[in-house]
Amino acid sequence: MLYYKATMSAPDAHLRLLCSLGRDGVVADGSVPYEGRVLWPHGDVVYSLHLFFVWMRGTWPAPTIAEWAAQEAAEGHGSTYFAQQLAALKRANVIVFVTDNQTYRFKRNRLFLLRLRADLVSAGRDPDTVPVLFLIDCYLREDIEKAPTPDIIQVLTWSRCDHVQVFPEEKRGDKEALDRAIALYEEMRAEHEAK
Repeated sequence: MLYYKATMSAPDAHLRLLCSLGRDGVVADGSVPYEGRVLWPHGDVVYSLHLFFVWMRGTWPAPTIAEWAAQEAAEGHGSTYFAQQLAALKRANVIVFVTDNQTYRFKRNRLFLLRLRADLVSAGRDPDTVPVLFLIDCYLREDIEKAPTPDIIQVLTWSRCDHVQVFPEEKRGDKEALDRAIALYEEMRAEHEAK
């Protein structure tokens, strides 16, 4: 399960929250990019989930993750930061695209989606075969200028997708979002098995 973050909120806190909602959640010590594992009951099945966080890099247009990984390897400093992200994109069964309802973010979501598509292509994937759950962090504070949820959903589209609202200020919705991401995967798998 790969979380692709279009927000600047702390990925380590989000990962710790997800691991606390399941069973036997473990966050990899000192890992950057952030990753962890958790046992997640879903219906009659308990999934062993590998959670991995990738988040936005630089300004648009930016190199793809594959280009960053190649540059990283050429520099030979021993860092595998982008190589790890590329490997995670190659094996992800579902992408959870994390954004929020702030107006300025709404204007950039199309660019973030283009970047996700480019990263999947650079990882050797057909983007239309990878389901995407759009997780929309909904802030309720009056001092934040917010875009209407229906407008956000209209912009956030993918060939196979769904949308879930999460309310971080109330710590509500992340469990439902991960359940829906798993359901997207199950639906896709059932369709493939039926062919």
